Amino acid sequence: MSTGRRVFEATFVVMVLNILSKILGLTREQIFAMFFGATGQLDAKVAAEKITSVITILSGPVSTTFLPVLSAYVAKDDRSGAKRVTSSIVTLSTFLVLGMAALLMVPAPYVVRLLSPGFGEETLRNATLLTRVLLPFMLFPLLSAFGKSVLNTYGNFGIPAFAPSLQNMVIIAAASLFGPVWGVRSLAIGFPLAYLAAFFLHIPAWRRSPAWPSLSLSRDESTKKVLLMAVPIIMGSIFAQVYALANLNLASRLPEGSVSALNLADRLRQFPLGFFAVAVTTVLFPALSGMWAKEDKEGFSGQAVNGIRFVEFVCIPAAVGLMVLAEPVVRLVYERGAFTPEHTSLTAAALRAYAPGVAGMAAQSVVTFVFYSSQETRVPVALSVGTAILNIALDAMLVGPLGLTGLALANSISVTAGSLVGLYLLKQRLPGLPLRVLAVSVLKALAASAVMGLGAVFIANYTGFTRGTGSLLRDALVGGVSIAGAGVIYVLASAVFRSDETAIVFGALKSRLRTLFSRRRRES
Repeated sequence: MSTGRRVFEATFVVMVLNILSKILGLTREQIFAMFFGATGQLDAKVAAEKITSVITILSGPVSTTFLPVLSAYVAKDDRSGAKRVTSSIVTLSTFLVLGMAALLMVPAPYVVRLLSPGFGEETLRNATLLTRVLLPFMLFPLLSAFGKSVLNTYGNFGIPAFAPSLQNMVIIAAASLFGPVWGVRSLAIGFPLAYLAAFFLHIPAWRRSPAWPSLSLSRDESTKKVLLMAVPIIMGSIFAQVYALANLNLASRLPEGSVSALNLADRLRQFPLGFFAVAVTTVLFPALSGMWAKEDKEGFSGQAVNGIRFVEFVCIPAAVGLMVLAEPVVRLVYERGAFTPEHTSLTAAALRAYAPGVAGMAAQSVVTFVFYSSQETRVPVALSVGTAILNIALDAMLVGPLGLTGLALANSISVTAGSLVGLYLLKQRLPGLPLRVLAVSVLKALAASAVMGLGAVFIANYTGFTRGTGSLLRDALVGGVSIAGAGVIYVLASAVFRSDETAIVFGALKSRLRTLFSRRRRES
């Protein structure tokens, strides 16, 4: 079996669960849009999420650098070392998050006003309430991240991949039950319950692993190694948060609903990234970490390039599709209840500008995890800082003439530039990296996507998806036909251009089906 096929098959289960998570995440955003529209209520929710994420500046990087160190212990079958490093790192991170949450609770109203100066008074009050409620509960996504790292390292991908789906289910239930009565304040119940549910899902399998943590304040060499590797990532996280908050500041000065429109458009852009790019990096990170620990650099380089090829094979056509079908897609997904046609136009404009960045974000995410797997954190952090600085500069330049479209376009340009620089730097670290193979693969995907884009426009116009039919059911039907037709065109065009990924995907699916049917025959 080829390396590429093994990557695809290892990713398959995670991808399926990520698709479920993304569908539920999209349903969650549809509920928000239906009840709140692209208005100040949803602006408050977005602002609270961005502000509370600040406390992950210290803890998030630690959860990232923890995995390769844990993988080294697992590769050596050192159970006591795995438990020791897990215990000390989880304990330290817990104290950090709770301490930062406590520091931000009292000045929360001033922080919200400082970072969202364009909000009205009601929006500010809602954002402050949500910020104060969510701050201490940010501990549980962190603990879930540690649980995911441990389970993935021991080869358990299913439970961590399902956790976001459970989290979305709880948020959907809370918003549906309480949203019509309490408005956006209902999320002060939904988000904490969702974070708790996702964390508790990890506990049974985590407890059965050798790396179930206990309270520990010790700091041995492995703990210091995790923390030292995290220092550069913390610097990168600071700049990333500065960008997110600067973007919030600028967007809050635009007409009401601009913050929400950008967020809703970004959710659609994240859809292909979430169900495939995340699946690839989830499987690759522990696998590459183990290869690096065993000094298998040839296999490491091959797996790294295969990961990038697979995400680009899916994300390049997804970017083109979102660009050419932005308005009908936004209409189909969001336009109902409080979400008006004017909100659709605003969100679609942001989506068209965001879409080109999908391919760059996918490549940069894989490149970042490849560096982390080799226990090199300085380069991806420098890359993250440079990308954030470029993004902020472009935001300032483009928001005046282009408004929210300028903010979205600035992000697409900066992440694309960052992905290209990241590939260059990765080649310097891994001279044997087969970038020529990657370049040929990407060019074929671009050519097939161009053919697909033309076909998508034709099909959408022919079926009436572009104009809208006036019925949600009919829009969903013609939208499904248009998107499925575009997908078929892309696969056929890829086959014509002889893309290796097409053969690998079909070969892997054929192998899976053969295994499934063989198993059923044995059981019968």
